[in-house]
Amino acid sequence: MVSSRKRFGLFYAVLGPFLWGLNGVVTQYLFDQVGMDVNWVLSIRLFFAGLALFIYVLVFDRQNLFNLIKDKSVRWRLIVFMIFGDFMSQYSYIIAISESNAALATILTSLSLLFVIFFYVIVQHHLPQRIDLLSLIVALAGTFLLVTHGRIGHLQLSSAGLFWGLFAALVYAFATIYPIKLVSKYGPLPVTALSLFVSGILFNCYRPFFEHVPKMSGVNWFLLIFFTIVSTAFGTAMWFLSLHLVGATTMSLLSAVEPLTAAILSITLLHLAVQGIDVLGSGLILLMMCLQAFKHQRVR
Repeated sequence: MVSSRKRFGLFYAVLGPFLWGLNGVVTQYLFDQVGMDVNWVLSIRLFFAGLALFIYVLVFDRQNLFNLIKDKSVRWRLIVFMIFGDFMSQYSYIIAISESNAALATILTSLSLLFVIFFYVIVQHHLPQRIDLLSLIVALAGTFLLVTHGRIGHLQLSSAGLFWGLFAALVYAFATIYPIKLVSKYGPLPVTALSLFVSGILFNCYRPFFEHVPKMSGVNWFLLIFFTIVSTAFGTAMWFLSLHLVGATTMSLLSAVEPLTAAILSITLLHLAVQGIDVLGSGLILLMMCLQAFKHQRVR
């Protein structure tokens, strides 16, 4: 029988990526319906999600948070992660949605696993395993089908959408690798909470969320605030909470819930038109994620 601890872990492990996928769909809906400015959305998202997560950590992991703030030896590492990790991952993902759609943006960011492989091969001079080479071939084939529908020289999405989707994947990979030492010392939630919250404060100096506020209905305000806080902040908290309950291998597999959620809800709620070749391309990228999860299972 599955223990109650693992059941809760599995629940959180599914709910976290589900909330992230839902967040992307809500963001696209608001872009389409309200025509919101990307920078304003980012200022709202960073500040309020960062504030919510910061309060959560302040209540449940205060000691690690205070130790992180007081540790001068990691200050520059934290600043680099803040700019090129948390901030750029949020920024590039939101622009990718605005330039394409939530489903494609989320699926393209899933390619971050490939950039992680490249990092270990190029920077640390680790020879790729056969499963890594297979993952690369499968992912590139899936991306080619999604982007071109099998027709060389013909893009099915804008070049800007493709660029920002791939750039988001690169930044996500950096945000996965770079803070390993910080996370191992202070835990993932204090690092993420402090980074998001400070990024939100600083970005609001450039684009305050209370200036040039778009006119929206009460329902749209609810969608913006509720899903910004719940999906970004608590989705992140649930993900990290489940990590030590069910293990990295299970988490790697369940991370596929995010692009699946974005794709299914985009089709059913936003009436995104898809063809069979889109399904095949997306399926190949999801297969790449599964292959990488099985690689971790073999390592364990």
